Amino acid sequence: MSLCLAIATRKEYRAVLAPLGAPAAPVDGRPVSWRHGGRDMTLLLTGVGPVAAAATLGRLLGAETVDGVVNLGLAGAYDLSAAPLTALVTATAETLPEYGLRREDTIDPRGLGFPQLTVAGEPVYDRLDLSPTAAAVALGLTLPAATVPGVFASVAGVAALPVPRPAPDRLAENMEGFALALVCRLAGVPFLELRAVSNRVGARPPVDWDLPGALAALSRAVPLLLG
Repeated sequence: MSLCLAIATRKEYRAVLAPLGAPAAPVDGRPVSWRHGGRDMTLLLTGVGPVAAAATLGRLLGAETVDGVVNLGLAGAYDLSAAPLTALVTATAETLPEYGLRREDTIDPRGLGFPQLTVAGEPVYDRLDLSPTAAAVALGLTLPAATVPGVFASVAGVAALPVPRPAPDRLAENMEGFALALVCRLAGVPFLELRAVSNRVGARPPVDWDLPGALAALSRAVPLLLG
């Protein structure tokens, strides 16, 4: 079974995968092969944001056969009591709150009158439901026991000031997950997203951030995930 590990930045790559003996970070979105623990893997540096993520993973899945994709990275939490700093979180759905027709203070995903895309007869507007447990089983992976499941929001830009939660059930925010999940849905391969909380969304005070701790937590989680 061939697995793709997709990660956005070199900093995350070095902190999470280098300690496991992974090769040097890929360049220009080009994948590199890695065999670890008897498993064949493709390592992909996606770049930051939904456009770069979709382009790099789309190119990979168009050229190579992989059995599934795991997105590793950091996330902001909307409520640190639900997902504390350094907590592991996994997406039960990916949403794109920036898609749709803006109506005063909200964005209506169906306001344009058509979906982003239709996949297997199902229209995709601003949400893709996911099953991290089913994806983990299909890929022979083990989610760390303390992982917090919830709905993620993917954004193209992050806020410098406190912002309202895009919907009441949102747990965490990131920049690549929805795009990667959509590419996997198109390709018909399982997708699993595992992140560590590095900050509270919209916050700047140091008390609301722990970037080193989040990277360390994710680094500890990957060997557990891969078994």
